[in-house]
Amino acid sequence: MDERLLTKDVIVFDVGNVLVRFDPEAISKGYHLNEQLRRGIFESGLWSWIDTGLIHTGELARMMCAAAHTDSEEDFLKVSGLLDGFYQHELPLEASTWVPELKAMGKRLYYLTNYSSPGFERTKERFPFFKHFDGGVVSAHEHIVKPMPRIYELLCERYGFQPEEALFIDDNIDNIRAAESLGFSVWHYTGRTE
Repeated sequence: MDERLLTKDVIVFDVGNVLVRFDPEAISKGYHLNEQLRRGIFESGLWSWIDTGLIHTGELARMMCAAAHTDSEEDFLKVSGLLDGFYQHELPLEASTWVPELKAMGKRLYYLTNYSSPGFERTKERFPFFKHFDGGVVSAHEHIVKPMPRIYELLCERYGFQPEEALFIDDNIDNIRAAESLGFSVWHYTGRTE
């Protein structure tokens, strides 16, 4: 186990690409999207809207189709299917194996994730390691996303710890910088433990 995990009593994990694989572009290949539709989904900047919890998948699918300049019902169904179904293709990553070990050591474990709802609930049900967490904050439930400072502050307030007590692990460098500026110890996780 990486020694960084032993330095703090509170460990805060991101979920996507830290605990579970999040790669909707790779998964989308099974949906037979043309290049125009792929651009509307992945290059329009709209994907992250679902994490705010302020828009449902049907609305987002329509916006993505509009960005791709299509009003085809077939295209809409493909995009909706991708938005509703990519969670079932997620796979656990190495970091998820640390969770039960850390809990057995008496660590306080939390997740802080930009994630849609009910997507997060589906993911949480699928992976047993979530039972070891003491809680967490999901962007869609709060209508704020990382790297906004308020979401980090909310996690600390809700679970009664100071940023200085915690190690925050995330794959996104902007999220890491935000956490570090608030006083968290940080680990920019790229899948490697060295």
